[in-house]
Amino acid sequence: MAEIHPPYSSLKKTLSLLNGFVTVSGMILIGLGLSVKYGEANLTRVLGLSSAYLFHVGYLCLIIGCITLLLGLAGWYGATKESRNTLFFCFLLMVIILILEITAAAVVLALFRMVREMALEHTFVTLRKNYRGYNEPDDYSEQWNLVMEKGVFYFFFSVQ
Repeated sequence: MAEIHPPYSSLKKTLSLLNGFVTVSGMILIGLGLSVKYGEANLTRVLGLSSAYLFHVGYLCLIIGCITLLLGLAGWYGATKESRNTLFFCFLLMVIILILEITAAAVVLALFRMVREMALEHTFVTLRKNYRGYNEPDDYSEQWNLVMEKGVFYFFFSVQ
């Protein structure tokens, strides 16, 4: 005889699967934050202070990854134990995070042109100050020449 399932068993499995995806995305964000924070940052050596925002992005990825990981685990626990309070808490926090992300995206899009111009100006000033020439042996010139010869994609994803 076939096993009788309660009417919400498929919903329980779906919620568990979706919260598993949320948990995995939290782990990926934590890994990305750690690689930005503690990985070999060649771009930071080349551009100097103009790429200091990469460290802030690393911290941001770590924080958001930890929050996402905890929300995913709490949602998975709530779906597994059929706890309405835990599921409601996770849903409420995810809605709040979604609203904050939409607000942050609107602010970034509104200020994008001004921030881009400031960052480019600072990068050009740093480049003019530190770049010595094509065949110069210093680290700054070598790294910048590598970027210009091989392209940005090669620069970020090459193993050195």
